[in-house]
Amino acid sequence: MKKYLLATICAGVLALTYNVSAQEKDIPTPPPAQEMKMRMENMQQKLADKLQLTEEQREMAKKIHEQGREKMKPLMEESKALHEKMEKVRKDNMAEFEKILTDEQKENFAKMKKEHRDEFRKMRHHRRPHFGHKTQTDNSEK
Repeated sequence: MKKYLLATICAGVLALTYNVSAQEKDIPTPPPAQEMKMRMENMQQKLADKLQLTEEQREMAKKIHEQGREKMKPLMEESKALHEKMEKVRKDNMAEFEKILTDEQKENFAKMKKEHRDEFRKMRHHRRPHFGHKTQTDNSEK
C-alpha cells in the first residue's frame, strides 16, 4: 500500500509538471492557422535557399511536404483525442490524491505546486528557440 501511495504521489507530481506548463497564462497561444502556414513556408523557403535547391527540387519538396501533412492530419487528431483522455485521467487521479490529504498537507502541496510552476516558468523562459525563431536577446543585439 505504501509503494502504491508513493507511486501515485510521484505520478501526480510528474503529471503536474505537464499540466502546469499547459495552463500558464503568460505562455503565448499558438498563432492562427494562416500565420502558422506562413511561418512554415518561410522556414521552407530559407531551407531551400540555404541548400540552393533548383526550381524543380523546390516543387518536389513542396509536394512531399503537402503529402506528409495530409498523412499527419488523422494522426494529429488521434493524438489530440488521446491527450484529452489522458488529461481527464490525470485530473481525476489528482483529485483522488488530494482527498486523502489533511488540510496542512493540502496547504504544503499547494506551495509545492506553486514553487514547481515558478521553476518551470524560469526554465521555459531560458530555453533555446526553435529553428528560425529568435530570442529577445537575439533581437536586442542587432
